[in-house]
Amino acid sequence: MSTVADADVVSPSGEDLTRQERDYLFDVNGYRILRGALSGDQLRAINTWVDSQDLNALRPGEWIGDVEVHTYGAEDGVNFQNIIEGGPAFEELIDHPSWIDEVRRYIISGAHQKLRIDECFLNVRRSGGYIPMHSGGDNVRFTGLFRWHNGNWAVGQINILMALTDIGEGDGATTIVPGSHKAHSVHPHSNWNAGHSADQAIGMREVHLRAGDALMFTDGICHGSMPRTNPGERRVLIYRYAPHLLASRMNYLPSEELMARLTPARRTIVMPTAPRMRPGRTLAAEAFPHDAVGG
Repeated sequence: MSTVADADVVSPSGEDLTRQERDYLFDVNGYRILRGALSGDQLRAINTWVDSQDLNALRPGEWIGDVEVHTYGAEDGVNFQNIIEGGPAFEELIDHPSWIDEVRRYIISGAHQKLRIDECFLNVRRSGGYIPMHSGGDNVRFTGLFRWHNGNWAVGQINILMALTDIGEGDGATTIVPGSHKAHSVHPHSNWNAGHSADQAIGMREVHLRAGDALMFTDGICHGSMPRTNPGERRVLIYRYAPHLLASRMNYLPSEELMARLTPARRTIVMPTAPRMRPGRTLAAEAFPHDAVGG
């Protein structure tokens, strides 16, 4: 299995490629790597939060404040869902300059709609863990939408996967099939229920990342991960962005404390539309100002 080519790797600002080159490569490949997307200070703050958790004692369904402990299955490790409630280190990633302008460009270019976070979680995976192969252009879910129409992009979901540790050979790297977001047929090994890991799949490329790098990819691309065979932990953060018309995957209601701390721009992404309720019913209106959430 090969790894991604150097031509697929760009800096967060993309100054090493022209606008046309960036668009073309993302269009045909379905992904982009952003080297050094997170700063050293951000990495230290996030990893300090992880270090403060007792991973051996936590169980799915438990809560750490407004962060939920979660798993998609027995092999994928521990997920800290709704991680934006974990503190300032996670809040500042909501509209991080390394990727937010590109995410907006591809998801809501020319559209009368807003951006929202579909899902955000921190994953810690130890030896043996992996995510099965899934998705691809044959998937008709809205999150797999990837179109260029009348001079505008229309992408249903873009994922930003941030490496919190170095991820190389044997570390359980994320894997992708370049261009598979435009495939018309099902990947031969894409079956979540069958549980195929990426080492059993044709056409996959391992994405090796250094701590602080980010993988930006459309959710419509066929992806999964290699089994982790090395000791230690693979730590990643995943923020998924989608048009605001798409309901969030886990449907967490942001806490009043979080909304009160966020900047107006971040509140707009966390809750693009203000909640509507019957007269007399309240939901801490001061924490959800109408002008901040674009209701």
